[in-house]
Order: sequence, then C-alpha cells, then structure tokens
Amino acid sequence: MVSMALDPIRSVLTRRSILLTLPLALSANQPIRVELFLATECPISNRYVPELNRLIAAYPAIQFEAWFPEPKLTPDKLKKWVDSFNVKFKANLDLGGRRAAKSGATLTPEAVIYQGETLLYRGRIDDRYVGWGKSRPAPTQHDVAETLDLLLAGKTPAPRFTKSWGCYIEAKP
Repeated sequence: MVSMALDPIRSVLTRRSILLTLPLALSANQPIRVELFLATECPISNRYVPELNRLIAAYPAIQFEAWFPEPKLTPDKLKKWVDSFNVKFKANLDLGGRRAAKSGATLTPEAVIYQGETLLYRGRIDDRYVGWGKSRPAPTQHDVAETLDLLLAGKTPAPRFTKSWGCYIEAKP
C-alpha cells in the first residue's frame, strides 16, 4: 500500500470525497486506461461481460484490458471463454496474480482506472451487486462510466475506491 506522504494525489483528499481540478499538466495528453480483473469461473464476472462490452462501445477512445488472475487458466481455455462470451476487449492471463497485486485488486470483477500512471479509481463496475448473493434488477450507480465521463470532460476526480462483490482472486505472486 502506498503511503499518503508519498502519494501526492491521495494526500490532498479530505474525509469527504471531493472533485479536484488538478493542473492541466497532470491530465494533458495522459492516456486513460481501464484494467478489468475477471475470472472465467466467477458467475458475477461472467454476468458483467455484456455491460463491459457496452462500456467499450461507449468509450472507444479508452483502452480497456481484462486480466485473469487464475492459477489454472490456460491460453486455450481463455480463448474458449472469450469466444463463448463474445468478448470485445483484450483478455490477458495474469499468472501469479502480479498485475492484480500491483493494482490492489482483490476480487473479480473489479475495475481499475488510470490516467497515465496515476491510479484514480478501483472497485466495482456499478452497484448492481450489493452483497454476497444480493443484487438489484438494475444498477443505480455506474461507477466506471461516471469516472470516465469526468476524465473525458477534462476533470480529474479524486482517487476513489469502492467495494466490489464477486469472487476472491486466488493467484498470489
């Protein structure tokens, strides 16, 4: 975990989440990247694939990549999963879970949004799932979409972390 003293973005946060308009130097020409942590055998991850495909279609300028931190997943099994779910995003093996550990992801599905190398969001895709085995018919908050909208509008949100519900990441580096 990064110390607040070493992380200038987190050090400006107050107890309430606020929207920061950081100098344009931070956001200018910094690519926005979304890393998705998924698992082929996690039912909640699988239920999110259509929503993830919609997000990718809605934000064509954003780079989306999925990482699968599953110790027993092979390239052939991942390709079968990608084909069977009609996945529209790049899918990568994360053997050993190193990418998940670096980002702080602990569950699947979980989204991590970066601008340049700055982590701005980690957590749920939306609030459809509200607890273990508990879901809404439709989400009321679209956390990833809302964060991307702010970034594309030229605003930099304060780093935010939300609780995800899903399957624990088993792979450890």
